[in-house]
Amino acid sequence: MDAFFVEVERRFDPSLVGRPVIVGGDPDGRGVVAACSYETRRFGVHSAMPIRQAKQLCPQAVFLRGRYEAYSDYSDRVGVLLESYSPLVEMASIDEAYLDLTGTERLHGPAIVAVDRILQRIRREIGLPASAGLGSNKLVTKVASDLAKPSGLLFVPRRSEPGLFAPLPMRRLPGIGPKLETHLERYGISTLGEIVALGETTLRSVFGAGGSDLYWRCQGQDDSPVVVSHTARSISHEQTFDKDTGHRPTLERTLSYLAERVAQRLRRHRWRARHVTLKLRYSDFQTLTRRTTFDEPTDDDRAIFEAARRCLDRAYTRRGWVRLLGIAASGLTDAQWQMDLFARDSQLAREALAAAMDRIKNRYGFDAILRARSFDEPNR
Repeated sequence: MDAFFVEVERRFDPSLVGRPVIVGGDPDGRGVVAACSYETRRFGVHSAMPIRQAKQLCPQAVFLRGRYEAYSDYSDRVGVLLESYSPLVEMASIDEAYLDLTGTERLHGPAIVAVDRILQRIRREIGLPASAGLGSNKLVTKVASDLAKPSGLLFVPRRSEPGLFAPLPMRRLPGIGPKLETHLERYGISTLGEIVALGETTLRSVFGAGGSDLYWRCQGQDDSPVVVSHTARSISHEQTFDKDTGHRPTLERTLSYLAERVAQRLRRHRWRARHVTLKLRYSDFQTLTRRTTFDEPTDDDRAIFEAARRCLDRAYTRRGWVRLLGIAASGLTDAQWQMDLFARDSQLAREALAAAMDRIKNRYGFDAILRARSFDEPNR
């Protein structure tokens, strides 16, 4: 994904398009840059830079604290789209994934066509820009996707990898950090091709077994497989209030909103939850959890909300100020569930309503449609 956090923020506020944007918090604080737009990079701003330094380099930038639940939500949506092309998807991070398209030609056509279609669908259906590299292994696709940014696609045919890698600066190769780069620069080396020219024997004598690995990686050779991401053990969302509150309607509205968040992610992954856990943190940071178990696994936000509200009754006994509320769904299963014969129509109606709401949320954003009890949350 291209400038992922920034582009998600632009979905919520189109006025940010074309402007320098930095996500990471208070520009006068001690944090670091979590993400920055391409407009800021011409000033030397980059991820992981101290945010005060970023402000000095680009004082005209818009600084945002970030909507990390929204980033997770958009990442889930991209992941589900990728899984419709291949079951072999490795989510390397919240904004990067590897997809193995081997053997899918009869379904999706040549890989280059499939990847181009994927990029178009991400832009059209999710509203975000992305770049891709297509090649024979994960290392090549990583380097190629970085070279293709922004909004590009770079195809590296098999056996052309050494020619692509040779002129690249050392920092382009994943795994070469500042320390190794500085060490090699002392010998007048600045490109991957110059590392290869040293020969495998020399590199091995200097770096040990890692020298051989470096020699082949600098030529685009890598045999690490795509590792399918493990199924999550739980799905959770939480809300820290801007101001601590003891207002019960506010707490219940927040629970309803969080239940909708959790339920939508369950449905997106075709999971149902056996357990719901409430997390409550008081203003003095005392944190309590309460869990309940369903008779049948569910992905219904109403059932999750009611379970969480019962947990709130058990946890909120001090009548003090609340700093944070959270809901976690666990005991995830994709197993079939038993429909109640005498409530079949109402169950089908609830599923149809949830599916319709999900379609609207996927197209226009999560807050485009909510249940009435989730509205009017002043601290959200």
